[in-house]
Amino acid sequence: MSNPTHIILSIGAAALLLTLPSVARADLAACGGVYLSVDAACEFVPTETCTTHCEDVAMETDCAARLYTTCEGECTATAEVTCIETCTTDCTPVCETHQADPAPPNAMGLCMSDCQQDCTDDCAGAENKGECRSSCAHTCGELCEKHCDDDDSPTCAPRCDVACEGSCTAQASSACQVTCQSKQFTTCKTEQVQVCEKDCKETGGALFCDGQFLAVTDLQACADELFAELAIDVEINIDVDVDVECKDNSCEADSDANADADGRAGCLSTVDAGGSGLGGALMILGVLGLQSARRRRRV
Repeated sequence: MSNPTHIILSIGAAALLLTLPSVARADLAACGGVYLSVDAACEFVPTETCTTHCEDVAMETDCAARLYTTCEGECTATAEVTCIETCTTDCTPVCETHQADPAPPNAMGLCMSDCQQDCTDDCAGAENKGECRSSCAHTCGELCEKHCDDDDSPTCAPRCDVACEGSCTAQASSACQVTCQSKQFTTCKTEQVQVCEKDCKETGGALFCDGQFLAVTDLQACADELFAELAIDVEINIDVDVDVECKDNSCEADSDANADADGRAGCLSTVDAGGSGLGGALMILGVLGLQSARRRRRV
């Protein structure tokens, strides 16, 4: 006679495989190496309101990506046979049921669904659930991708074998990752809050997905990658406010990155010279306006 508890768990796992969003097949290198789902809500937050978003709780995804690498060397557990067997039992019928769908589940999606269910269960009683889930989920992403990256299985049995090998390897490593990362999370979040505030002031704003800060060196490159990998469209609107001072027929301009609703470069100018000074000022503004337009291009 079947174990009712096992049946309930299997049904729950099957439902999860159908409802959890897909993830990027590759980590988003231009966006700080994080993993995101296709339904992530991403936005560019301009300088005016950006720093208010730079809170400790908004640094968890970024810190999980950073600390995973730090802890990787000591967290090398392998998949347990019982985990793989249970996962495969749940995975195969669900995969076969949806094999004819326009977008049938791939190994990466199956792996992440099973692995993230384990994260949810394991982190339910954690002191800091957000940090625990971020650490565990990033481990799922790294190891699911490692095992599933070359998956081209036409049928579900080998596809689920690959997915479950990845999921169970990640599950075996996640406890170590969560423990290792927890010792460094506070320091990491404090440092990244400072990075966030600096980026907000110096680059004209910052990118956030599902309320989480993305530590990037190139805002447009990250926006391009979000669109290319996940079809998430984010518009980067950065304008330039310019202070122009003209003396002795020469002009100097100081510019600060700033967001502007109508997309035009701002200008605060004082002209102390004649026509040539004004012409120089206009030329400076024209160049800066062109640069601003290029930086505002839609993905």
